[in-house]
Amino acid sequence: MDLLERLARWRTFADDCLDGYPWEVEEFLMDVNSRSTLQELMAASREDRAVDHHLIAAELDAIDTTLRTIFDVEAFPKMPPSEWWLRCVPSYAARDFCREFKGAYGVSIAARSKFDLDVDAMVQLSANGMAPADICLKVAEEQWYVTKRPALLFRACRRSLPMDRSARRALWAWATGNVSAPGLRAALGE
Repeated sequence: MDLLERLARWRTFADDCLDGYPWEVEEFLMDVNSRSTLQELMAASREDRAVDHHLIAAELDAIDTTLRTIFDVEAFPKMPPSEWWLRCVPSYAARDFCREFKGAYGVSIAARSKFDLDVDAMVQLSANGMAPADICLKVAEEQWYVTKRPALLFRACRRSLPMDRSARRALWAWATGNVSAPGLRAALGE
């Protein structure tokens, strides 16, 4: 990845954290380590005339400033304070992340995320008798949080709806735009 791609990835990570990080600890660690790589690329780009270093630095600073407002749980105190992204973690995240992080590092993070709210609502719709395809289509039509990216939608459906491997393949194809709504209904047996 080049500098601009790394910056975009960091921006996406910040958005995920602000909404309550919905992924697993392994992804989180890769994301925070990508910030270190971004730092190195920033230093190397100072001499590159094709890159507007000042604009990129300003955007990075804005993302960092926002992210630091929630990165207030010190999880790894041996890391240098200047590398706050490696030293601290968000004060809240998705339930699964919080459980996994507590188990791995003994650090408690509040379970609060838009992802969990959507998953809980999807579970409730299923418990009320709504068919899985109808739930998926409703979520997409109403543009719930989990529809921000296909992987989020797929993850939410897997967490909330009973599906076999074939149904999960169809769900992924639908989430990525490769299967239509009728195709999703047919694959889910509706």
